Amino acid sequence: MDSAVTGLLAAVVGVGGTLGSAWLTQRRGDTLRREEWDRLERARMAELAAQRQQSGREARQAAYTEFNAAARHYLATLNDHAHVLRIGGDPGESLQAVEAARVDYRRRYAEAQMIVPDMVLAEVRKVDRGLGSVYGSLARVTRDRARDGDDLDSVRTVIKQGWRDLSGTRAAMRTDLDVTGPTYD
Repeated sequence: MDSAVTGLLAAVVGVGGTLGSAWLTQRRGDTLRREEWDRLERARMAELAAQRQQSGREARQAAYTEFNAAARHYLATLNDHAHVLRIGGDPGESLQAVEAARVDYRRRYAEAQMIVPDMVLAEVRKVDRGLGSVYGSLARVTRDRARDGDDLDSVRTVIKQGWRDLSGTRAAMRTDLDVTGPTYD
């Protein structure tokens, strides 16, 4: 019986080894497939993140361009209106231009509030406060309801500061878009 037991034991070990080998191979294959799936999923997520980042950058760039153009136009119409008041002309037409520019600017400002990062938003708010101050002063002067400090010389000073604020805002926007620094031609 000794050889029979040895043969049986060898057969059990052989079958067990064969089954164990198949099980280990299957398990290793499952692990490799899971690792490959995880790698592909990470690559897909990284690609989606890059696409979102690029899309966000493009949206900010469009919003920055529109805000900058609208704010500059609004400030220019306010300056023109102040000039009309300074020379004693009829403010009706220039006031209509101011109101149209103001409507466009307010829409661009509202859009910027929803899309720009906090660093840029602080600069945008500074521009908005300055434009609001100029508009308020000019509106009161136009309607003969001027308060202390609502004279055209003060408005001119605030308008000059508005141009400086716009330059600062544009610099913050360009920094956010990473378009500042030296150019290499």
